[in-house]
Amino acid sequence: MVNKMKLTAQMLLFIICALFPGAHRATCSIAYGEEIDHMFLLDFKKSISTDPHGVLASWNDSSHFCEWTGVSCRNIKHLRRATILDVSNLGLVGTISPSLGNMTFLTVLNLSHNSFLGEIPSLGHMRRLKILNFESNSLQGRIPSELANCTNLRELYLLMNHFVGEIPTDIESLLKLSILDLSRNNLSGIIPPSLGNISGLSMLITTENLLEGRIPNELGRLSHLTVLAIGSNKLSGGIPQSIFNISSLKAMSLERNQLRMAYLPSDLGTTLHNLKLIYLDYNQFAGPIPPSLSNASQSDDKQSWMFMDVLKNCSSLQTLALFQNQLAGKLPSSVGNLSSELQFLLLGKNKISGSVPSSIGNLQGLTNLGLDSNNFDGLITKWIGNFKVMQKLFLSGNSFVGPIPSSIGNLSQLFYLTLASNKFEGSIPATIGQLQHLQILDFSHNELNGSIPVDLFNLPAAITFDLSHNILNGILPREIGNAKQLSEIDISSNKIYGKIPETIGNCESFETIIMGNNLLEGKIPSSLANLKNLQLLDLSHNSLSGPVPGFLGSLKMLHTLDLSHNYLQGEVPRNGVFTNATAFILTGNQNLCGGVTELHLAPCPVVPSRKRRLPHSLKIVILVACPMLVLALIVVVLLFRKKKLEQKSLMVPSVLDMHLPQISHMDLAKSTNNFSPSNLIGKGAHGSVYRGFIGHLQTDVAVKVFNLEMQGAEHSFLVECQTLRSINHQNLVTVLTACSSIDPRGNEFKAIVYEFMPKGNSDELIHSQRSNEHVVRHIILAQRLNIAIDMANALDYLHHGTRPPVVHCDLKPSNVLLDDDMGAHISDFGLAKLRNDVSLSAGCSTSSVGLRGTIGYATPEYATGGHISTTGDVYSFGILILEMLTGKRPTDAIFTEGLSIISFVQMNFPNNITTIIDEYLQEDGDNLNNKTQSTCHGRVHDCIQSMLEIGLACTQQLPKERPNMQEVARKLLATRVAYHRSSGC
Repeated sequence: MVNKMKLTAQMLLFIICALFPGAHRATCSIAYGEEIDHMFLLDFKKSISTDPHGVLASWNDSSHFCEWTGVSCRNIKHLRRATILDVSNLGLVGTISPSLGNMTFLTVLNLSHNSFLGEIPSLGHMRRLKILNFESNSLQGRIPSELANCTNLRELYLLMNHFVGEIPTDIESLLKLSILDLSRNNLSGIIPPSLGNISGLSMLITTENLLEGRIPNELGRLSHLTVLAIGSNKLSGGIPQSIFNISSLKAMSLERNQLRMAYLPSDLGTTLHNLKLIYLDYNQFAGPIPPSLSNASQSDDKQSWMFMDVLKNCSSLQTLALFQNQLAGKLPSSVGNLSSELQFLLLGKNKISGSVPSSIGNLQGLTNLGLDSNNFDGLITKWIGNFKVMQKLFLSGNSFVGPIPSSIGNLSQLFYLTLASNKFEGSIPATIGQLQHLQILDFSHNELNGSIPVDLFNLPAAITFDLSHNILNGILPREIGNAKQLSEIDISSNKIYGKIPETIGNCESFETIIMGNNLLEGKIPSSLANLKNLQLLDLSHNSLSGPVPGFLGSLKMLHTLDLSHNYLQGEVPRNGVFTNATAFILTGNQNLCGGVTELHLAPCPVVPSRKRRLPHSLKIVILVACPMLVLALIVVVLLFRKKKLEQKSLMVPSVLDMHLPQISHMDLAKSTNNFSPSNLIGKGAHGSVYRGFIGHLQTDVAVKVFNLEMQGAEHSFLVECQTLRSINHQNLVTVLTACSSIDPRGNEFKAIVYEFMPKGNSDELIHSQRSNEHVVRHIILAQRLNIAIDMANALDYLHHGTRPPVVHCDLKPSNVLLDDDMGAHISDFGLAKLRNDVSLSAGCSTSSVGLRGTIGYATPEYATGGHISTTGDVYSFGILILEMLTGKRPTDAIFTEGLSIISFVQMNFPNNITTIIDEYLQEDGDNLNNKTQSTCHGRVHDCIQSMLEIGLACTQQLPKERPNMQEVARKLLATRVAYHRSSGC
């Protein structure tokens, strides 16, 4: 009560002094002095809605305001006035009280790192203010031009808020301003040229906004500028020459804009001799090399690399970031002459070719080296072992060959290593086990062989291993259980055999396990039940047997499960992940039963709970009669089986063609080195595919051997033979012959022999990014368009050119094979349906044959028991088109929580398609990024947009809204005509 009365009296005194100027001068000076600060600080406290740490609890009348938390005072004319208000990093939530604008003796106002909302109130009367810091709040609206009245302001920090509108030109009045930081807002418009009038400005930072237009030439007048950071905007044009004359510059950040220059000044290193940091990445800088030489692997391109010779004069240079530009030719050996203080050298995503000069090993202070996504080739030599403090090494997406040097083990500080998508061969060096800080390792999409080193699983910091798409063999070491901190492992598409060790259950940090497309066998280890954090498990396309483990349904985090194409049997669980038919895939297993109704599996047989006792006399009869009966049955079965096999061996002419060449099991075994794993080139739903050479046919072949122990394999063989007999098209795989006989062990043997496709399949083409005899790297847009047209023509023929029509039912990239001329051929007709009905949009229910197709590519209606129809193929084709252009599989890890490859494209179509296309689409990047150019120069953009539009039309949710393949083929052909017509401009 006393405090309230005191405050009321103070306010009354203040009002009297305001109304009656003749009042006692000494008394009123107190009212206008200390008490006004007291009152306005309490107003500020009232505007705070949340004070999580209770720091403003001290703001009361029990103490003088100069003793309050965050308030500092100074004696001015015998009065104690508040000069500093610093309540930063206190978690405060509220608005900024307008009363602060009346605290005219404040020199520092720091509200940074809180959660203040709303707009900045009027602060124009704070003429003594030197530092204003509102960093990292949630302030909105425009930056008030009244701030220009704070004429003594030295430092202004408004970064990390939500300010909009233009940068006020009135800021030029702040002639004493030294630091201006407006970064990470939503500011638009241009950088005001008038900022060049603030002669004392040392730091100008406007990164991560929406600023556009050119860099003002007037900024070159800022002779004291040490930091110019205007990256991550929409600035265009070139860099004014005046900027390169600011000799005081220590850091220049111009990255992620739309800047364009033919070359950097040759004297850059001389004029900017104090420069330590320079960021120019994600622009359109290039040297004066002709476009025709941009991909020439033997081009010296010395002129465009001239700036590298100049930068050697920047003795304090610590960062050189030039990634995602148009740099081409060879990396000059002068790179080794750069500053010994250089820590970051980032040249990724350019067009640099040739081998890496050994002089790069001179830069022993490098902590980050990025040479990824270029055209480098040749061997990695001893220079790689020189980087004793290297932390991150990016060499992926090139054409490096030979072994991974053992000297890589010298990089003792390395924690991020990616060599993916090259042509490295040989074994993984054992010295990798010396990298005790290694967290992320990516050797995927190479040609590495040998076994997985045991020491790999003894690295104490390892989090992610990706060894997929190599030729690794041997067993999976039981030492995998030592990697208890490992979160992700991908060893898919190798030749790893044997059992999955039980010790894998020790790795309780596992979130992702991908081991598909190997030769693993045995039961799924029960220890997987320990992996409570497991989210994705892929063991598909192996030789695993036994039941589908029920404990997988108890893993609460598991949302994606692929156990397809193994030898699993028995009842499918109904709990956890098994309750959602779209979350798991079990196709290609035998004798499965039960499960959720969407699987359309037969119910499991009921096992009687009790056995009825037999009379003793009946037992004796059974004991005597059964052996005789069994013996008789064996004889009958053997005779019947022999006769049946003899008959089946004569089936090939009937299921294919009497004029096809005859071939035996012996011929095929000889041609494939007795079906050696080294000849294995793929595994399908019902068998394996081997490469071979048949002497009397004088041709390379692909031999598809059916695993007749797998349920449905024999039916698949007959279906494929029947289908291939009735169709003939240049874009369908060519069948040479078939074999239905008995192997040396007396077992049935069935195989189909196809023409070998030397370029592999489109899955390898798009995702492997390798360049060997089977895979073409960096496939250009024209080739992708031609592949799409070939597929469309083949499906048009199947749907509309055959009687009865044929529905493929399993269209996916691995079933699209490529010949020497990159022509596409659709293969694998094991799931095809010959349609005898008249209507192409109706058909038999999938319930009679189980789920058709492959997860991600199968049309949604198949998963719910819909009818087999040509519209299902149209949907799968649309997914393939989107995949070819985005470079992302429909099962990519980013497609979660309702996001699919379809919605991913839809949300960026048509205005932002350049942000989602495959980074390896190699054609005229200028045309691609500028859709507003003429028809001639915008042909790449128009072609991609047209193809994406076709893909989206094919993937409509309702089958009746999808076009037929005749329409699709016509539209794609028209797209190609328009594309090539404009290419001659």
